[in-house]
Amino acid sequence: MRSLSETPVPRLLVGLHRDGFTGQLTLSCDALKRRFDWRGGMPVSVSSGVPAESLCDILSRAGALEAGLRQRVASAMSERDCSELQALASLGAVAPKALLLALAEQLRRALLGSIGWRSGGYLLEPREAAGSAPALPFDLLAVLFEGTASAWRTHEVLSALGEGASRYPTLAPDARTQWVPAEGPARALLARLDGRSPAFALLQELAEPECAAAFWLLDGLGALTYQDQPSAAEAAPAAPAGPRIEIVVRGGPGTAAAAAVRAERKTGGAGAQGDAALRREILDLHGRLREITLWELLGVTRDASAGDVRKAYLRAAKRLHPDRLAQLGLEDLKDAANEVFAEIARANEVLTDPAQRERYVDGLGDASLVNAERIAEAEAAYVRGDRLMRAGNFRGALEFLERAVTLWPEEADYQAALGWALHRKTPAESQRALEHFERAFALGTDQAVWWLRGSLVARSLGQDSRANQLGERARALDPNAKA
Repeated sequence: MRSLSETPVPRLLVGLHRDGFTGQLTLSCDALKRRFDWRGGMPVSVSSGVPAESLCDILSRAGALEAGLRQRVASAMSERDCSELQALASLGAVAPKALLLALAEQLRRALLGSIGWRSGGYLLEPREAAGSAPALPFDLLAVLFEGTASAWRTHEVLSALGEGASRYPTLAPDARTQWVPAEGPARALLARLDGRSPAFALLQELAEPECAAAFWLLDGLGALTYQDQPSAAEAAPAAPAGPRIEIVVRGGPGTAAAAAVRAERKTGGAGAQGDAALRREILDLHGRLREITLWELLGVTRDASAGDVRKAYLRAAKRLHPDRLAQLGLEDLKDAANEVFAEIARANEVLTDPAQRERYVDGLGDASLVNAERIAEAEAAYVRGDRLMRAGNFRGALEFLERAVTLWPEEADYQAALGWALHRKTPAESQRALEHFERAFALGTDQAVWWLRGSLVARSLGQDSRANQLGERARALDPNAKA
C-alpha cells in the first residue's frame, strides 16, 4: 500500500476523478478499511465495515426497509456470498429509487468518513469495467468540497501545495466550478484567481476553510495555471509588502516569522546565501525552543489577535516546513526542522484557542505547570503513535512520536519509539533511527525491547560491534525479550 501521509485523501480522490479512473480503490486507517469501485472517475459502490454506512441502516433510517428484511438480507449475503447491494436487489423488497438514493448516501458517508485521514494507506487496482453502473444522484466534487472544508485546515492545504503556495494562480477559462456553492467565501475566491496574488496570500486573506478546500480541489483538477510573477494588470498587492510586514514582527531576528519576512524579500530564498541564512535561522530557533515564548516563536506581540497569530503561522509554514527544506537540499536539518515546526504548530494551536491560551499564560509564571502541560501533551502524542506502530502504521506514527520527542526530549521511551518508527517505515531512515536510540540509551532506558531493537538497527547499518553490545545489554535485562 502507498502512504496517505504522502498523498492526502482529497488529493487522491480528486486525481482519480480527473484521470477518469476505473477499478478498485482501497483506503485503510488503523483497523478500518473501505473498498470503493470506480467507473470513469466516479465511485459507484463501497464496501465498508462501519454499521452506519450499511445500505440497510440507511434505508431503515429513511423508513424504506420493512421490518424483518434486514435479517433476510444478511441470510442472502451469507448463502449467495454476495454484496449487500446484490442481496437487496435480488430480494426486490426495496423500491429502485430508494435503493439508488441509499447507494448515493452510502458513498457520501464513506467518503466523508475517509477524507480526514492523515495516516494510513491506499491501494489502486485498475481494471476493466464489468457491466454498466447506475447513474447516481451524487456530486462527487461537492462531497469532496464539503469533507475537505470540514476536515483540513488552511495551513495543511498550503503545506500540501508545496512550492505552488508562493506562485500566482489563475483560473482556467474552461474550469468546472458548478460544485462550488453559489454563495459564500469559496465563490469569492473564484473571482480572485486572476494571477495578481500568490496562493498563500489569497488563503491568508480569505481565511475560511471553504476557500482552502476549493483552492485545493481546483489545483488537483488541473483547473489552475501558475506563473512565477504577478500578472501585469496588478494594481495593488493583496499581501503586505516586506516593510509593512516588518511592523508586525516583534520577536527579534531569530523568530520564525522574521525568517519568513526575509524570505519574502529574497527572490524565492534560493541560492547558497539564502540557504545558509535559513540554516542559521533553524539552528538558532532549535537551540532556543525551550527558552522563548510562543509569541516570540511566531514573532507576534502578546496582545496579538487569533487572526494575527494564524497569519504569522502561515508565513512561518511557508518558510520553514520540513518538506520545503528537503526541496532546498537541507535534508541534514530534518530533525531540527521537525522539532521547530512542531513547536510552531503548537504555538498556533495554543494562541488561537482562548482556553488553551489562558492556561498557557497562567502557567508562564510557574515552570512546574508548564512542564506538567508539556508532559501530558507529550504522553498523549506518544500513546497515539505507539498505537499506530502496533497496527503496523509506522509512517503514520511518525507525526505523533516526533511531537512527543519535541515536547519532552528527556523521555527515553519517546526517543526509542521514534527511532523504531524511522527504521520500520518505508523508505527506512535507519541512520536517524540509530541516533534516537542512542539518545534513549544515554537517558537510561531499562526496557530490553528498546536495546534489542536498537541492535537490529545497528546491524542493518553494518555496525556489528555496536549491535553486539546492544544485544548483550538486552539479554542481560531480559533473556526472553523479543523485538
